[in-house]
Amino acid sequence: MSLLTNLMDHSLDEGYAEAARRRDPSGSRRTGGWVLLAGLLAVGLLLSTAAAQARNRASSVKQASSALAAEITNRTESNDRIDARLERERATVATQRQDVLRLTEEGSALAASLTPLEAATGVTPVRGPALVVHLKDAPAGDATDPDADPRTAGTSDGRITDRDLQTIVNEVWAAGAEAISVNGQRLTSLSAIRSAGDAILVDFRPLSPPYDVVGIGDKDALRTRFLEGFGGSYLQALRAYGIDYSLATRDSARLDASSGVALRYAQVPPTGPTASSNPTESPS
Repeated sequence: MSLLTNLMDHSLDEGYAEAARRRDPSGSRRTGGWVLLAGLLAVGLLLSTAAAQARNRASSVKQASSALAAEITNRTESNDRIDARLERERATVATQRQDVLRLTEEGSALAASLTPLEAATGVTPVRGPALVVHLKDAPAGDATDPDADPRTAGTSDGRITDRDLQTIVNEVWAAGAEAISVNGQRLTSLSAIRSAGDAILVDFRPLSPPYDVVGIGDKDALRTRFLEGFGGSYLQALRAYGIDYSLATRDSARLDASSGVALRYAQVPPTGPTASSNPTESPS
């Protein structure tokens, strides 16, 4: 009976009880919590480091962009100062040349024929009544359906393109303009209007909107011919894409000389009966 009583009272082996006492369930839970906390801290540290690196990269890109923009501004201002100095030197040379030519009768005749040629080629500044065509990009978000704009192959956002300026300039010429400038850049027979990315270049000088196309000539006749020709209908087409424009006339406008015109060849005229009938061209 004592054996049965012992089995009933101690049915679980004492070794199991001892093992249960050695194992601390609360300690196991504490260890798991520390592991989880360490993992969360590691993930947080990783995310913080990544965010800091992204901010540093963004700051570096912004600083580089600002430095590049400042350099572009400084160089543009330097080029403008050089152009102004060049214009003054050209004016001085032209005045002195006219004074020398007027010393003789033959020189006076040459000066009289040279003056209109210089104005036509853009070598000298001109002044007179003018027609001004003002073009402005569409406001942001005002563009029409990109698929409906054939001018920019489905990427229209209401910006004026180099093709638009080319068309307007050609129509002002066709209306009878004697000289034209775009945002102060004098155009000649050698001028080119191109695009470089989103920028429009006139003789390799970048222009910023809005654009003013100024044509010297009979202002009233210029306006009438321009509006009655293809130029007027083209402006109406541009307005359909949100591009705004206006036409104005001025009693007097001055166009500077072109900085892109350079004398490349000169001919020695015959000076006597022994002069060659085929003068040699020599680069200047």
